[in-house]
Amino acid sequence: MVISNFFKNKFSEKEGVNIYDNDDKYTENFSKQWRDFSLTQVDSFNKTNISEDYLNELMFNNIENLHNKNVLEIGCGSGRFTEHIIKKAKMCVAVDLSKSIFYNVSKNSKNLILIKSDFLNLEIKEKFDIVICRGVLQHTPFPNNSILKLFDFVKNDGMVYFDYYKKPKLGILHPKYLFWRPILRNIFNYNDFKIFLEKNITKLIMFKNIIRKITFNSNFISDTIIPIWDFRENKYNISKKLFENWTILDTLDGIYAKFDYPKSNIEIINLLKKNKIKIINNNQNKNFICGKLFEENF
Repeated sequence: MVISNFFKNKFSEKEGVNIYDNDDKYTENFSKQWRDFSLTQVDSFNKTNISEDYLNELMFNNIENLHNKNVLEIGCGSGRFTEHIIKKAKMCVAVDLSKSIFYNVSKNSKNLILIKSDFLNLEIKEKFDIVICRGVLQHTPFPNNSILKLFDFVKNDGMVYFDYYKKPKLGILHPKYLFWRPILRNIFNYNDFKIFLEKNITKLIMFKNIIRKITFNSNFISDTIIPIWDFRENKYNISKKLFENWTILDTLDGIYAKFDYPKSNIEIINLLKKNKIKIINNNQNKNFICGKLFEENF
């Protein structure tokens, strides 16, 4: 299959990527993050199953549902999930607005089409069996529109799997939003903060662990005092270097995302119901949702 089978848009081509939006718009920070840490979360590089397990969990332990399907992955980044999707899917079309699309680890795969575009600008010709969107929607300017757009891409009997960052109990009063993000952005630009983290990450993690111990493992207190977002999947026994790189990546993501609109699970469910979208599965704790169109929608 070729890209013209799926979309009405006219694309230019560069380095194996189909380009509709040349400008990164609001995703400049993600372009830098995946340039600098393109392999950090990729299982084939870090020799773990972290991303595969996460994808399976996002799909409610039904990753085999990808088998022989045409799949649209929205917000693919450098391909931590793409590399697993292409192993099972008939065809994967992976979309990202940022330049991270050029670093996708699977870019030379025969059953992969890469598109640099705001997915809201894509005009569909042939719909997909499955749509997957992870870690994206809360970072778009109008998240409700973005959530509903996912269902424009899927067939009548197809499935949409997506997640959405949960709203903290304190909402915008959470320290990340209330003071750490504006303070650090005022002090550092992206590159300077990255250098600062690389020089000090070992000490920052050590101090944060000490704070956790003396506050009865309170992540909230330790996050408030030390504004780094450390990767805590210790069950995988990842190396110290990988742990530190993952922490730097997540911290840069937490501080420099231009838009960040977390939502509660009930807010998302109400939006879907209001727009006649059938909820197949819902993980309330993690905000993982699987939905499809109601029959009366088509």
